[in-house]
Amino acid sequence: MADLKEEIKDIVEIVALVPEPLKAMCFEMLLKDALAKRHGLHKSPAHAPAPQAPEPNIEKIASLPTPAGDLTESAPTTAPGVQPKVNGGSDITMSDLHMKTKKFMEKGALSLENINNVFYKEGDKFELLITDFGATTMAGAQIRIASMQALQRALTDGEFTTAVEAVREECKMRKCYDGPNFTTNFKKSAAHFDFGEWTKDLTELRLSEEGKKALAEVIKKLS
Repeated sequence: MADLKEEIKDIVEIVALVPEPLKAMCFEMLLKDALAKRHGLHKSPAHAPAPQAPEPNIEKIASLPTPAGDLTESAPTTAPGVQPKVNGGSDITMSDLHMKTKKFMEKGALSLENINNVFYKEGDKFELLITDFGATTMAGAQIRIASMQALQRALTDGEFTTAVEAVREECKMRKCYDGPNFTTNFKKSAAHFDFGEWTKDLTELRLSEEGKKALAEVIKKLS
């Protein structure tokens, strides 16, 4: 019984990562899977092993379309690769943005709608709205994560910077971390940043003008 309680705690933690309209479905699938592993869904013949329940695919669950019954007439649907705003959130306005960020938008021909399709405002913080950066390689995902983190900070203080370790942790979280080539990926994309020559003591990344230009194009594609 104690083991089952621990499994349920794990399930609850996993379900917390799934969009709200899908939480109940996800919990039910994971609970059934846990119970199936402990007791078996069907009685098997005396000499035949019980069939093993398939592992639930959390990413597939999270990507399922939102059930129509969970939507109100005024609630917008969530596009693929976009997560629901926490507590509803709110759109970003021009008055929320730092002057340097407005300049970046002007140079990159970005509209406020482009920004709101990628980020949203939750209280005094800016949160990422998208879940898919549109990268096809781990190296590409790493650079886009670094760029998005830099923009997330710039929305507040105009500084397009992020920490190397913050990029590493998000790459791990998003299952695109390439440990042996993590440093090499930054070196190959050095033009996107203002770190000059890479050293092992480097802790902060700042987007270069070329990096900002590339980021603007990514935002247009994602929005």
